[in-house]
Amino acid sequence: MSLPLELHRLLPAFISAAQSENFSAAARQSGVTPAAISKNIRVLEEKLGLRLFARNTHSVVLTDEGKALLAEIQPLWQALASTLENATSRDGQPSGSVRVSVIPGFGQLMLMPLLPEFLKRYPQINLDLSLEARVVNLVAEGFDVGIGNRVDPDSRLIARQLSPMRNILAASPGYLRQFGTPAAPSDLAHHQCLLHRNPGNNQIVKWPLAEPFQTSELQGRIVASRPDLLINAALADLGIVCLADWYVNPHVQSGELVPVLESHWQPGVPLWLYYSSADLPPRVRVWVEFVLEHFRG
Repeated sequence: MSLPLELHRLLPAFISAAQSENFSAAARQSGVTPAAISKNIRVLEEKLGLRLFARNTHSVVLTDEGKALLAEIQPLWQALASTLENATSRDGQPSGSVRVSVIPGFGQLMLMPLLPEFLKRYPQINLDLSLEARVVNLVAEGFDVGIGNRVDPDSRLIARQLSPMRNILAASPGYLRQFGTPAAPSDLAHHQCLLHRNPGNNQIVKWPLAEPFQTSELQGRIVASRPDLLINAALADLGIVCLADWYVNPHVQSGELVPVLESHWQPGVPLWLYYSSADLPPRVRVWVEFVLEHFRG
């Protein structure tokens, strides 16, 4: 048996498709068409004399032979890619692009202010940031790193804990003068509540309070999928807002918003930094270390 010389084309196609079990996702990750992925895998199967995927009209699933091949070649391919990346880095500096999926608020308000420091420290690295409020499959979608609190549960990922995110309630002094300050969560039923609709699942985000409480009891004339619009509404004396601390704290510190029901807030929920392998390329490793340096839980 002799393998073709196009290993640089056949093996990445197989590994991407095997990780995601989806030819379309593998194509997006590789920057080619699904037809090209399918053809490359078919050529590899013919050369090996093995059936690597079981195909039907809805999905592709690794066969036992495909699983065995993936287990054999994936570590070798990762090691080769890392070696080549090190060899091509100028002056021993990490280089290349790092694809990052990050929840929007953290990305915009916490991460973005630190990017000049990172880019100055690593001038040969580029960052490709995707800020979306949805469940992400890092492997299938070709991301190097994810930052958030939700990922595809089928993904086999390494997770590092970051500083917790705490949802806090606040309103403007003008609103509280007009409508009063709630003394207990049950009082919220008589207030205007500014509600956040998660664009990832189209659900109203629950208000986490440290006692039984139904978000469905909340009354509000404004529902928005963008937290910044809810902050603007709160600043305009239109109601009480409940959002992650990074949205609210700057306005609390300035006095534009006042915390309410503080004794009923729940403890923070951890954020996580996700990546798919302990053997990270240098460009990804330094990004992971940089984020942990600033936000380690």
